[in-house]
Amino acid sequence: MKTRQSQSLAGVIRERLATIEARLAVGVRQEVIVAELAAEGYETTLKNLRNELCRARKRSSKTLPAQAASDKGSTANMPSRAESKRVATPRAEKTPENPLKKPTGFNYGGTKDISLDDLI
Repeated sequence: MKTRQSQSLAGVIRERLATIEARLAVGVRQEVIVAELAAEGYETTLKNLRNELCRARKRSSKTLPAQAASDKGSTANMPSRAESKRVATPRAEKTPENPLKKPTGFNYGGTKDISLDDLI
């Protein structure tokens, strides 16, 4: 085991996150990654590796929206789905109001508008 590293374990995992994610997607066990990190002098446990991976993923997801915004500028010239399929999209038509529909809510007008003829 090496003594005192110039970079922390969290920094190494953030730096190599894409490679680690690709290896995990292929089926490499997390224990193997822990063993490889230990061979490089980064002693850790499986639980700590999982925590650091979770933190690195959260941190990288915070930086992705800025990259996605710059990528949207490059996709501005691409046609939309409707344009690429040449399908006419129907316009939203205004539906006529139903005269039988009661207004929602409670009428707080009170009893001042009631005549004696309306009473039973």
